Amino acid sequence: MSKRSSRKPVGQSAGGFRQSMAWLHTWCSLWACWVLFAIFLTGTLGVFDEAITRWMKPGLAPKAELAQMDTDRVGAIRKAQEHLEQVAPRGHFWSVALPGKDDPAIRVFWEDDKEQFKQARLDPSTGKPVGKDGERETEGGHHFVHMHYEFHAGTAGIYLVGAFTMAMLVAMVSGIVIHKRIFKDFFTFRPRKAQRSWLDAHNAVAVLTLPFQLMIAYTGLVIFYIVYMPAGIHANYPSIEAFATEARSQPAHRDQTHIAAPTVRLESLVAQAEQRLGRKAGFVFVEHPGDTSASVRVFGPFDEGEGENFLLMPGGGSMTFDGTNGEILDVYMPRTQRGGGAMITQRTMSVLHTATFGGYAIKWLYFFCGLAGTAMMGSGAILFMVKRRQKALNEFGASTQRVYRWIDVLNTAAIAGLTVACVAYLWANRLVPVGIEQRAKTEIGIFFAIWALSVVHAALRPRLNAWFEQLVVAALLCVCLPLLNWATTGKQFVDYLLAEDWTRAGVEISTVVFGVLLARAAWLVRRKMSESVRRRTVYVPESRPAASAASEVGVL
Repeated sequence: MSKRSSRKPVGQSAGGFRQSMAWLHTWCSLWACWVLFAIFLTGTLGVFDEAITRWMKPGLAPKAELAQMDTDRVGAIRKAQEHLEQVAPRGHFWSVALPGKDDPAIRVFWEDDKEQFKQARLDPSTGKPVGKDGERETEGGHHFVHMHYEFHAGTAGIYLVGAFTMAMLVAMVSGIVIHKRIFKDFFTFRPRKAQRSWLDAHNAVAVLTLPFQLMIAYTGLVIFYIVYMPAGIHANYPSIEAFATEARSQPAHRDQTHIAAPTVRLESLVAQAEQRLGRKAGFVFVEHPGDTSASVRVFGPFDEGEGENFLLMPGGGSMTFDGTNGEILDVYMPRTQRGGGAMITQRTMSVLHTATFGGYAIKWLYFFCGLAGTAMMGSGAILFMVKRRQKALNEFGASTQRVYRWIDVLNTAAIAGLTVACVAYLWANRLVPVGIEQRAKTEIGIFFAIWALSVVHAALRPRLNAWFEQLVVAALLCVCLPLLNWATTGKQFVDYLLAEDWTRAGVEISTVVFGVLLARAAWLVRRKMSESVRRRTVYVPESRPAASAASEVGVL
């Protein structure tokens, strides 16, 4: 047999299936890793969105102080209704968040007859809107949550995140297939070995949190099942509302009649709901106020003493009333489940994804697992280029080096640049003047502007210089954040501790810790730059001898 005839076709060599999975893992991961890094990093920060929001609203009293406040709840709901009847008597909906441990003000939301969403915060003693002079309008930590699941792009963003989440599942399954020594790789780490070190780090964080990463990706898709898979619903139900009525065992949706009718006094309905549910009301929703089709739904608060410790029964309960005569339409008792098995499963997966059970122990577990997932994405992206500097595969022909260069740019901006943007968002909260119009949108705009500038910076600077400079900026912003807070609000870290304001203190401690870690990363890059003085980093051709190639491999 000739030498030519004995050669095996491509894809049929030993381990052919594993090789095909390696190709899928490499390229599926590469094109998805930049978006997935953003999804994971913002989702990890979003675990503590309430704590970040409290830090970004320094005017709010500490939680311990708010818990001891005894607000006139009947008076609060009366003042909220009076305000809503003035600004939107025939609005599409009203909603009222009663004063609680997170905010002492009455928060009202409404959609006017032109379907424009609006909101306000009311003083619980006077019922007047809180003036913007002393209120720091901000999206707070909810910005990271919105980035995590829809990139502030609405339904289009949800589809985008869903597509990349599917790519993540493909990458993870193919990654499991190609790792013959998956458990051995977990216990192996060889520092200062360039490609091998990055591979070991990538394998370790991936294997350590593999069950969590699979769970978080799958449950993230299940949450938006109506958006991603609407065909089954539309094939069997005339509308989404009809599906919700039957599958979720909710009261039937009431179409607007456009016949005027006064809305019943909400304080009487809230009193009934609190007595029946056995807990204080936290939220009131009115659909079609001022119309004969009006309905009122009173929700019980999320019970931290009980609900957070249960995965299957987390609800605070609710009661639904006819909005014109107060007739009880539905009672949903706390810590109960309704709907079929599929709906219960979906709700359980939603709770599992959002970590709304188990208290702070689960939140911290999710936080560290989320950081591991973020590191998995980042190390995978860097590993791709470390391998290509050792041995360029010429995948894109004459344009290979140009494509590699842009992959380097995107790696820098997606990892270091996004980190700068996240902490710059916190700085913007203290530096943007209080009381300006659209202040929350201005903060978010600064976040995206800084992120975009990081791409430009990475494209204009040499690779290692870009990494070093962006990491240094991120480290300085993190470490100096408490000083900025002191300079702008007069609050020190010690003040938070003395007031037992653990959430704000935790935000500043975590930020400083991240700053130290980023400074360490910048120092490692700087050391590599010193080793490469007067030597330009080049992409090593495939024919370069291995010993010569290894001498030019960068740490990034």
